[in-house]
Amino acid sequence: MPIKHLHVKSLKHFPEVNITFNDKFNFITGPNGCGKTSILAAIAHSINWNSDYSRHKDDSEYWIDINEMGEKKRIGLGEGFVRAAGYRSDGIKNYIAPPSETGRKSIIIHKSMENLKLPPLFLGAQRKISYKIVSGVKKEETKEFSRRNYINDSLDHLYSKSERNVKQWIINRYFIIDKDWASEEKNNWDHLMHSLPEIGPFNSDFRYVNTGRDLEPIFSIYGKECYLEELSSGFQAILYIIIAIFEWVEACLPEGERNVKQVCGTVLIDELDNHLHPEWQFTVRQGISALFPNLQFIITTHSPHMLASAKENEIIVLPSSYPEEIYYIKPSVKAYSGWSTDLILTELMGVRSLDNKDYEKLVKECYANITDNNLDKLKENYARLESISHPDDEILVILKTRIAGMEAKSDD
Repeated sequence: MPIKHLHVKSLKHFPEVNITFNDKFNFITGPNGCGKTSILAAIAHSINWNSDYSRHKDDSEYWIDINEMGEKKRIGLGEGFVRAAGYRSDGIKNYIAPPSETGRKSIIIHKSMENLKLPPLFLGAQRKISYKIVSGVKKEETKEFSRRNYINDSLDHLYSKSERNVKQWIINRYFIIDKDWASEEKNNWDHLMHSLPEIGPFNSDFRYVNTGRDLEPIFSIYGKECYLEELSSGFQAILYIIIAIFEWVEACLPEGERNVKQVCGTVLIDELDNHLHPEWQFTVRQGISALFPNLQFIITTHSPHMLASAKENEIIVLPSSYPEEIYYIKPSVKAYSGWSTDLILTELMGVRSLDNKDYEKLVKECYANITDNNLDKLKENYARLESISHPDDEILVILKTRIAGMEAKSDD
């Protein structure tokens, strides 16, 4: 069930914004304050009415277009539905279905439960695993109850207002995977165990070791064992995401359709780079893709390293502000794997303060010295630049060659 398109109008600070997504990875980026998390919130609003997190206007409307089981659907609310009464006080005036489109079924928001076999999974930026005492197996909820909760609590999950019990899921699987009736859970567990070393950063050898009599799961990283809550924030964040996806698939889908390697659905993650070392930010996309090959991911990020790992048609750049009335935004056809971190920060994320860095200032001064034919000042600035740069910096090589040429001229 990939999300093909989002339409949002007069929600928060958005005018009318239309975004097209691809079926695999979508990295949403842009300048600070451009509305990255708000795009995820608009998708959550499209499947469940909630006035607690956003501002509406009288002409507000929003919906998502999805393709599920070969059927094209549009779910949300059309213009005229809201009674705008102020921040966190808005109410429903009339349930109005979004406008229909040829070949696409229009579905009013309160019928999303009936039309989303696997509701989108929303994961907020806070993914710390707090210590909890688990005393045994906990009965899991019915599919209908779980699906309803994933729909109704989508914004709470996005804004980290509810916490998942990762340890309880691990303990439940520890006790049931050897049962005859838990073959899908066993297959998923084996896939998780096989994939953990691959999802971790280079040479970490991230593994689950065992669960002792005290029901405390033990993991291993870099050859050292530690309890679940002792994992670093980066490993906790990744484990939180992975287990949340396993739990979501197994909680919402019927028996026979819960193989995570085959399931199609949409996972939305706010600030995937949160708590991850830059080295890990380069590789996490590949690891997640291998673990969940058929899922669609819509992700917000501030990380130039993560954007450099993206492939063609995976980066969605939002504008810094929205002065126009209508926007149509699609993934960029480019890949940015060959771009430097500074170029990604300036061109995609609107970071302008890089011009104030000592390195950038000295490079500019050196080139100005060359233009002015000021050899003494060039040597002075070159020495300062050399003291703060990597010895293999290409700019140093170029400047050194230019200095040698200017010295040869002065000797003639």
